[in-house]
Amino acid sequence: MGGPAQSGLSVAETVRVERAATVAPAQGERGARTIGAAILRNAVIVALVLLFLWLTVQIDFIIFAGLLLGIFLRGLADLVTRWTRLPVGISLALVVLGIVIILAGIGWFFNAQINSQINQLAERLPAAFHSLQQSLEKVPWVKNILAHVNPTNIVSSGGGAGRIAGSIFGIATTTIEVVVGVIIFLFIGLYTAAEPDTYANGFIRLFPMNRRARARTILQETAATLWYWMMGRLFSMTTIGLCTGIGLWIIGVPLPAALGALAGILTFVPYVGTIISAFPPGLIALTTDPKLVIWIILLYVGIHSLEGYILVPLVQKRAAHLPPALTLAAQAVLGVLVGFLGLALATPLVAAGLVLTRMIYVEDVLGDRSVAEAKRG
Repeated sequence: MGGPAQSGLSVAETVRVERAATVAPAQGERGARTIGAAILRNAVIVALVLLFLWLTVQIDFIIFAGLLLGIFLRGLADLVTRWTRLPVGISLALVVLGIVIILAGIGWFFNAQINSQINQLAERLPAAFHSLQQSLEKVPWVKNILAHVNPTNIVSSGGGAGRIAGSIFGIATTTIEVVVGVIIFLFIGLYTAAEPDTYANGFIRLFPMNRRARARTILQETAATLWYWMMGRLFSMTTIGLCTGIGLWIIGVPLPAALGALAGILTFVPYVGTIISAFPPGLIALTTDPKLVIWIILLYVGIHSLEGYILVPLVQKRAAHLPPALTLAAQAVLGVLVGFLGLALATPLVAAGLVLTRMIYVEDVLGDRSVAEAKRG
């Protein structure tokens, strides 16, 4: 009844069908095992890369800072080449020389006023902080808190020559680390600015042939975003520093030039730098004329509202929009994990991360290219 002849199949065909039925599940199992092995291998690679980055996190941030410097210098050199038609190497040399001359000129021109004001600021801030502490100690519950965190309690614990030697060794080690970090930062920036294609091409060769063009596009977009971010920060720092110094001088706060310069420098770190920059003039005002504190608050709110509603939107026409909550979260996390470097470089890392997430995951993995099409439109 059920033989091959009755079913219309020859013996050979029957054997072939039975063999296919047997082989198919085996191939499916091998395919599943291959996919599972690939996933496991990729997971191990990602874990090793993350572990390596974690173990070298300090130097990684110095390298990233050097890359930012390289992008900044190369961008300026390209602008000079575009305007003057000079070779890019000569343009880069002119940019570096120009920056050195400008910094030296600023230092020479403002040396007498700024230097004296910085020295006075260094003298006044501890005195102002001590005065504030004495005022707070009059409040009972605040006095109890200050008693637990009083630095004299920490200094009095431990002992003698060993503690002093340990402190000296720690200061020397920190100084050496800072000097080495600055040297690495400068040389990475200069080498990257001088030969960006060498490093970019070497990085792109790590990708498969059919993905190299896309990798190059992503790399260029990320570098452009960081360039516009840095130019926006430089513009904001200059504007905030000048407006703060002039405003403090008008309302009669001592040391306006030094405080304005401090405010401009701290503006490099969005949000957090703004808050920190308001404390020194506030402390000094408390020791001279407490009524000035209100004017200082109004001045800083007005200046940073100008930054938030006018300067930042102008910059973000070309640079990526950075959500404030995401930026503050990154600053908090990286500040705790890495310290000052993490806090200072959190914002450019967020800017680069947003570009990479959009182009690699949203556009390539999910296939959503609406953002890119909107930009082109």
